[in-house]
Amino acid sequence: MMRRAALLPTLLLTLAFLPGPSAAAPLTPLTPEEQRLKVALTALVRQEEQALLGGKEQRFLAAFGPGGAKSDAAVRMRERLGLFMAWAEARGATLRLSDLTLRTPRIAFATDDRVSVTAVVSESFRYRYLGEAREQAFGLGVRHYYTLRYSVDRLQILSDDFTAPARDRGAPPRPAPGKSRRSVAPASTAGGKRAAAYADRYCGAAPGCGNDGFANPRYANLNGDGGDCTNFISQVLKAGGLKEDGSWFYDRATAEGSRAWSNAQGLADHLAWAPWAHRLAGGDYQAIVAPTAAHPNGADRALRLGDLVSYVQHGDVVHTGVVTGFDAHGLPLVDAHYNDRYHTPWDLGWGQDARYRLWRIDYPPSLLESILRRAGRILGGARGPAGAQPGPLGTRAVTSHLASGIVRRLGAAGSARPNCQGGAQTAAPSYRP
Repeated sequence: MMRRAALLPTLLLTLAFLPGPSAAAPLTPLTPEEQRLKVALTALVRQEEQALLGGKEQRFLAAFGPGGAKSDAAVRMRERLGLFMAWAEARGATLRLSDLTLRTPRIAFATDDRVSVTAVVSESFRYRYLGEAREQAFGLGVRHYYTLRYSVDRLQILSDDFTAPARDRGAPPRPAPGKSRRSVAPASTAGGKRAAAYADRYCGAAPGCGNDGFANPRYANLNGDGGDCTNFISQVLKAGGLKEDGSWFYDRATAEGSRAWSNAQGLADHLAWAPWAHRLAGGDYQAIVAPTAAHPNGADRALRLGDLVSYVQHGDVVHTGVVTGFDAHGLPLVDAHYNDRYHTPWDLGWGQDARYRLWRIDYPPSLLESILRRAGRILGGARGPAGAQPGPLGTRAVTSHLASGIVRRLGAAGSARPNCQGGAQTAAPSYRP
């Protein structure tokens, strides 16, 4: 039964999209009616997306209330998933929705047949290149603000305002014909790997992300205040070993970042002069993937773990993602916030209007890596007379021995990895599952 037994007070959960709680934070349980609504909404959203991806038009339209195909909710969802399907077709792949779950931070019963729901929808997608057996998986976490009409036996979407990149025109451009885009992922640095590991842990509600699907609670979550994409990317850069400076910083006293820290255009401007970043390429899709003397497989295939992609529309940088993996063809995969993304193809969901800037990030070595490099140089230079060979304990063995001792000392003093539960913490707000 989807009918209320009595008039329920409007449920206002102030946390909505504030920093997520830790795994140990208490949950505010749903009432039985709220739980029934959540189950029904999960089934409805799954029906909506699977029907559209599978070409079942009538089943797709049945998810919406008056207006059907012309309703704004149906039009926007068709635009969004249409870009996904066009991307797969243009790249010789098939795409399917493999799983979908949702959380409901806010449920407000407005009238006897109207309810407003804030939901975080976690989508698992899989794509497969034609002629190949292996599927590639990626995850998305999207925030939806639904107005629903419900009765005893039916639930329909009246409106659906969801987070997405700025609207784009046209299908995604196709790769240049006649040239294989299969490539081998380039070697990545230790700092880039640290950055990618942080991104995978805190990328949010997308299936595949760690930390129980929540962002790092030690930073403000700006999804309700213009978008969290660049705040997240700045955290990733810092996790890779980069130090804050006078224009790129996060103020913990005010829980605010500088423009370069939290604004997509501000970060791109900072990257343009930062000594640890340089632009690999810029332009439309064809300019990015075109083979050049510097990048025979296209500039996108030169990206390494921890490198960045800025997304530009109408001259303004509107989004930023970080490279965290590669698919079987060497296609770079990115993590991001706002629309939370986990190992998503870097160009998925962007049309012909989009422009891109690809950034190489030169992460500094860690203290341990610096010591090992210095030890290697010292030992390498102490070879004695010309032609003399190293003794039984060669450079590599001495360096390895030194590393083991340092690691043991670090372990005795506590892990050098960031501890997101350490230090003073405010009481985590309750969260509705």
